[in-house]
Amino acid sequence: MPAPVSVVVVGSSPLGDDDPVLDTARGLAARLGGRYDIVVPAAGDRTGGLDRDPVHLHRFAAPDRLRYLAAARRAVDRVSPAAGAVLMSSDPLAAVAVELSGARRRLPHLFQVQGEVVRPGPEYGSRLKRYTLGAATRAALRRATGVRVVSDGLRTAVAPFARGPVAAIGSRVDTARFHPGAGSSGRTVVMAGSRIPVKNHAVVCRAWPEVTAAFPDARLLIAGDGPLRPGAHDASVVLAGRVAPDAMPALLASARCLAHPSLSEGRPRAVLEAMACATPVLCSDIPAHREIVAPAAGRLVPPDDPGAWAAAIIALLRDPGGAAAMGRAARACVEERFEQEANLDRYAEFIRRVATA
Repeated sequence: MPAPVSVVVVGSSPLGDDDPVLDTARGLAARLGGRYDIVVPAAGDRTGGLDRDPVHLHRFAAPDRLRYLAAARRAVDRVSPAAGAVLMSSDPLAAVAVELSGARRRLPHLFQVQGEVVRPGPEYGSRLKRYTLGAATRAALRRATGVRVVSDGLRTAVAPFARGPVAAIGSRVDTARFHPGAGSSGRTVVMAGSRIPVKNHAVVCRAWPEVTAAFPDARLLIAGDGPLRPGAHDASVVLAGRVAPDAMPALLASARCLAHPSLSEGRPRAVLEAMACATPVLCSDIPAHREIVAPAAGRLVPPDDPGAWAAAIIALLRDPGGAAAMGRAARACVEERFEQEANLDRYAEFIRRVATA
């Protein structure tokens, strides 16, 4: 029997009590045989811990990034064992917290890269913000014991900067939870993702009047919270806000298609979950989507062309039989390449490799 390996992971995004990330943590903890601690900022007033042994969630109020970084660093030192553990970070800010911790002097660090942040493009904000993000990412790559990326394209991007081994282990889909339903009974198009600029909701919203001109009963449902209100111009566009994870499988399975116009992605979980539900996907033509969307399983659309998005959505609404065939191909693709259990096995093996580095 291999020795147990515990994990202490730091992230910069809040987690709820029902977040699917906790399912992933439980799966990894079962394979590694150790404790799994997750340190994240709190959402609103939802602070405090959540103990579901062997997974333990630690949430801290974060008025700003610097104060969260300090709180996360202290938490890492408090919960990390003396040995037999791996420190993990899910983004560059989290990596800084890990590298500044005292525990880092004795424990290895696995840095996760989930987006195009080595040399971030304009979709990531101002020039200063992009410079800071890229510099922090490259510094973390040079210091980390090992690096996990979510796509082959990202592996190519990070390899020149990484000191340790790099493994491409993509997003995982629970195909028992995300499965085909009774099929779409209407003309609902879903967009899933936080309402932030990089998700590019606005291009589909600009295309939407052309869609409703062809199909007045069409509905666009945007699942995700955030500061932007991208073109919510009439009753056919619904800002659903955060949708509970337990409700997402039924929502995706009942949609005619998923529109995912992001300007940058790592390995988009929403796309894979929709494909697992046998829901056709229309995705922006960017490297991350090219890796996962086969021609039979979906369509790639220029990210900045509202006319092309309107045409792609209208084509699926006009051809329910073709949409259903595309959805079946999408489900088959996920079952073959992105099934959760196989990917968790690979992920746990890489964590063990880093633990012995």
